[in-house]
Amino acid sequence: MKIALDVDGVLADIILVWINEYNKKYNTVIEKQIIEHWDFWKKLGIDENEFYCQLSNCWSQWKEVPLMEYDIANAVNKLYSVGIVDIVTARDRESTEYVINWLKHNNIKYNKYVAVPDGRDKANLDYDVFIDDSPHNAVSIISKGKNVLLYDQPWNKSVTDKKIVRIKKIIEAVDIISNSHVKFGDQYKTQNFLK
Repeated sequence: MKIALDVDGVLADIILVWINEYNKKYNTVIEKQIIEHWDFWKKLGIDENEFYCQLSNCWSQWKEVPLMEYDIANAVNKLYSVGIVDIVTARDRESTEYVINWLKHNNIKYNKYVAVPDGRDKANLDYDVFIDDSPHNAVSIISKGKNVLLYDQPWNKSVTDKKIVRIKKIIEAVDIISNSHVKFGDQYKTQNFLK
């Protein structure tokens, strides 16, 4: 079983660092819970390239980037009981070293580190299951007939496709993957988990 595990919004709560920087710069009070859409930055008058550049720059503060969950390193280790875990992230070169340092600093074990230029490119990679928080990535992944566990975030609440399984904690992925024929349905049996 090959598992593609995302970083931003799944392991690392990088958006909190971005929000903190934005609030300081513009003297505002944006909170994570009110971000209801993936492309929320548009409402703030920020274009996509600028937003992702800002988000990437937040990784320079990698020691300050909080974990999504208190015991996430242990949960990721337990994923190894059901498969090989690779970090698969949409990432620019500038922030890669910071992210790798963050993973090491937080004792998050992984097999390979795979960076793609755009999150939707993940769907073209050879993995049995993807754990991601992006609603766009999730839709792209299932469109290729692959399995996705959508890590619950305020910006992905609108995703309701029955082929997408929502998780609130990484540890939930262990049980879901172990029982994938039940959780994902028979339509995915032969292609994915029960080879």
